[in-house]
Parts: sequence; C-alpha cells; structure tokens
Amino acid sequence: MGGSGSGNCYRYSKKDTVDGLKAIDINWLNRKGYLQPGRFFTLSWTYGGEPSGWIQARTEQDRLILEYRWRYAGGEWESVEEPVNLTWTPCNYGGRRPWFICPGVKAGRVCGRRVGKLYSAGKYFLCRHCYDLTYQTRREDYSGRLMLKAQNIQTRLGGQAGAAHPFPDKPKGMHWSTYSRLCREYEEYDTLSWIAVGERFGISLPVQNPHRRKNPRKPHRSSS
Repeated sequence: MGGSGSGNCYRYSKKDTVDGLKAIDINWLNRKGYLQPGRFFTLSWTYGGEPSGWIQARTEQDRLILEYRWRYAGGEWESVEEPVNLTWTPCNYGGRRPWFICPGVKAGRVCGRRVGKLYSAGKYFLCRHCYDLTYQTRREDYSGRLMLKAQNIQTRLGGQAGAAHPFPDKPKGMHWSTYSRLCREYEEYDTLSWIAVGERFGISLPVQNPHRRKNPRKPHRSSS
C-alpha cells in the first residue's frame, strides 16, 4: 500500500491551474494558531459565495492530520486520513516560518517538497508539482498577464473586472494614498496590455485609458 498520492490519485492533464481548487495555506493556519499541537478544527471553502466543501483536521507534534471523504467520478465515497508532516525554518529577522512537507508519491518516489500550500486536485492534498498544476497568470501571454493584473485591481477595490465596467471608487476605510497607487498601477497595466496586443498584430492602438484618473486625491472639505 502506497503513501499519500500513490496509485491512481493523480489527475493528469495539460497543465491545469490552481485557480478554483480547494487549497490549504500553512501561513493562514499558523496565523490562526491551528499549528499548535492538540488543536482540532474544521476547514471549509466557498465558491461563488456558496459552500463548496469542508474537512476536519487536527494537529500533532510536527504533523497535521486531514480527515475527509472523497470519491472519484461519482463513485462510492471513501474515508481518507492524510498525515502531512510539518517543518520550520528560521526567518531573517527572528521567528520561524512553517512549511508542509508534501506527502505525494509519484513513480515510486516520495515528493518531500517544502511548500506553503497543498491543493485538492485528486484524492489527496498535495503540492502543485505533484498534480502538475500551474498558475493562471503563467498560462496567459504577456498582454493577458498584464490585463489580468489590471482586473485584479478592479476586483480588489470591490468592482467588476474588465474594461466594460467602470473603475471602482475608493472603498470605505482605504487610505487615499493606497487608492491613488492602485489607480496608477491599474492604468499602467491596462495601457501596456493594449500596447502588447497591438505589437502582436503589428498595429498601433490608442493607449488612452477610459478609466484614467489624474492623481485622485482626498476631496477637500469646504470650511463654513
């Protein structure tokens, strides 16, 4: 019997992405205090605002135990208990940083990579290397990566992504200096992405950004 990730648990395909997969972030667990031995807790995920799954977990000394149910292609549900070893490395300015030791087994060899996230792309939670995953930004060409960065700023500010949607106003509680910086970054990414599109097709495209905001600043209050 193999370890986690042995057998037919891998999902082979042409470079799937990590986007949309259930993931466990060890730094998030550490901030929540879940890596202390003796902790029992539940991890849950949502997709499109709706619950999309949950698992149970407990922490032992230098080890995290994941417990959940899994099935393949609509088959019978199977109970899974997956132990994941933990390790710590010193930080440059004091303290320690935690890591997962990926328990995946591929071609008879234990992965053993030190990683910050594990993904559920098959039966077990393993690193992206074991599942041959990539990031969406790496799939995009140069112009697509720039456009994706611009859209991420729109969504970060609470708006909808894409040039068809108006650029969001400053969110409540955000500093004006931060908002101004994000406006400038958005304009730069958006402009460069259209320039890259034009260069690809050998044409010159106008670079005027419809959402251009000239140095947005905090409005002055009139004195009475």
